[in-house]
Amino acid sequence: MSEKDIICKATTDTFVRFGIVILALFGFSLYFIYDGAIGYRKKNEAYCCYKAFAKLGSEASKTTDSAAWQQQRESAPLLVTETTADGDLVAVVDDARYPLPQDCAAAKSSPAEVMDLKAMQSWSACWSRYSGRMGMPITPGDHAYDAAAIREQWIGSAVGFSLVLLGLYFVVRTHRRELSLRGDLITAAGQQFRIADIQTIDLRQWGTGFKGVAYFTVNGRKVKVDGMTYGGFDTKKGEPAETFMKAVLAQYKGDIIEYAQTDSSGDSSNA
Repeated sequence: MSEKDIICKATTDTFVRFGIVILALFGFSLYFIYDGAIGYRKKNEAYCCYKAFAKLGSEASKTTDSAAWQQQRESAPLLVTETTADGDLVAVVDDARYPLPQDCAAAKSSPAEVMDLKAMQSWSACWSRYSGRMGMPITPGDHAYDAAAIREQWIGSAVGFSLVLLGLYFVVRTHRRELSLRGDLITAAGQQFRIADIQTIDLRQWGTGFKGVAYFTVNGRKVKVDGMTYGGFDTKKGEPAETFMKAVLAQYKGDIIEYAQTDSSGDSSNA
């Protein structure tokens, strides 16, 4: 490697940005998995139990036989449930079916809080005690989640992890690539070409005030030169990307497209 060679590797900031995006996608994917496997089912359990307490409270206000009430509740679970062909436990509420945790206690028996007929005539206090004991929110959400909603969470997690893998691919690719000038040989965007092969250099998005991106037209195709990713414009490091561009322009004899300086009248045009 000659001392005059200019080699710009991907900046640390680039990998930091990659890392932030990948970690965010990974976190969202885990959250989707949690909701699909646990979260939505627990919310369904709270919602359905709340609805069951409200329904029993309405029935209790119309009943006077405490013994018959207790006998009925002892022989029936709090929730009406079914088991699907896939072995999934679902609550049946107003002809809708909502997946529940497999260990849902309310699907097996009625809790002690609903046994007292007189207490259930003011069912909200009974619900408050039950929800506190079971670790449920005293005010559940305004809706439950059906099987389709849970399936969407699994799909979301699959998409999220796919994007994580895609992000890791770009990290590896970016790490392996470089923006360099060795003599008159340029390496950019994974391609190599000579300065003499360039027909046009588009600098309208170049410079620290813009995006740090230029486009070289090489044998009829555009090649992206990303100075923000490779080299960067940190003055403490000597602005590697700008050094690269100046070295290219010193040898280049073709057309350059750049924004013209604004004149005193405020008008500007492309050169």
